[in-house]
Amino acid sequence: MPRSSELSAERVLPPRFSLDGEHQIKLILGNRSGRTVYLRLRDELPETFELLGDVADVKIPATGAAQLTYAVRPVRRGAYSFGAVVLRVSGELGLIQKQLSLSVSSTVKVYPRFTGADHYRLLAKIDHRHEIARKPRQIKAPGTDFESLRPYIPGEDPRNIDWKATARRNALISRNKQVEKGQQLAVLLDTGRLMAGTIGKYSKLEHALNATIMLSYFTQKRGDAIAVACFSNKIESILPTVKGPSLVARVLESVYAVQARPVESDYWQVIAEVMTLLRRRSLLILLTDVLDSSASAGLINNLSRAAEKHLVLCVVLTEPRIRDIAALIPVSVEQTYQKAAACDLIRRRTLALERMRSRGILVLETDPEHLSVHLIQRYLEIRQANLQ
Repeated sequence: MPRSSELSAERVLPPRFSLDGEHQIKLILGNRSGRTVYLRLRDELPETFELLGDVADVKIPATGAAQLTYAVRPVRRGAYSFGAVVLRVSGELGLIQKQLSLSVSSTVKVYPRFTGADHYRLLAKIDHRHEIARKPRQIKAPGTDFESLRPYIPGEDPRNIDWKATARRNALISRNKQVEKGQQLAVLLDTGRLMAGTIGKYSKLEHALNATIMLSYFTQKRGDAIAVACFSNKIESILPTVKGPSLVARVLESVYAVQARPVESDYWQVIAEVMTLLRRRSLLILLTDVLDSSASAGLINNLSRAAEKHLVLCVVLTEPRIRDIAALIPVSVEQTYQKAAACDLIRRRTLALERMRSRGILVLETDPEHLSVHLIQRYLEIRQANLQ
């Protein structure tokens, strides 16, 4: 039987793993001995990976090599490690078997899933053509981005004076300002206990992450800038404002390992932290869940504070099962109680969302299936209407 030093294994992984996607993994096996070997093998997968199908047996000729491919599906995001490749080797007659373990460690990252990416690219192209055909809107408000310096004109706003340039030149110098090129977004992802609930196959957080990735794709295509913060009772991750071709990749790296935690979310801390990062008026998007006015009092107060400086959009997910129960005509006592509970839950949430709207906060309420589409549509409407 060959020694372990006479056998080798190499694992070839795909460039990126996505949640719940099917991925092919290739194993390249080498035999440096002078005899043919027959192998049955088991690759030590991370515990969050499902093996799809069986791994075939392999025959490797003397001083030769062979390769095989098998499929896996990750069921959880984050960073994980592969273990060894375990071989059960037998000779040509199959009378003796020998088990060997070859160390082939690999660390991989599982990113949020991309649902309907091709469909969204098509929507982006269509909307881009509409923007080109639309007449440019006249902007009456003054800009805030610095453009150049010029002599001060008596009677204009003294706040435009650049005092450092004035001191250097010994004459009053003003700053020319231009309208901002592109918009700035800040996405806040709630990872507290309210986002751990499951709607359909995935948690609310997974639906929100998928929508955030799609939104970042559109933001990159439009030339806008985006900042992303994930928080529970503390800030889990934060990505400062980023713009350009690396935008989507940096957003992915920022959020891929974030998990929902069974704690109450601290809206005060995250909104205060994000507001210090945003130097100009921005579109602030919060993806969270709302139960009722009393439970969401802290959320509403902090969003109202942010709305004094920024345009705030609160995005909440609806549970289709609760909506169906509320619309059901009961035929038993149990269904009557279920309908009453569902209607009361919808009523309390509606009151909370109406309270947000009365404070000048935009609200988007949608189901998980249409979350990404509706969020992107609302973002484009805000962008085209120049509400910022």
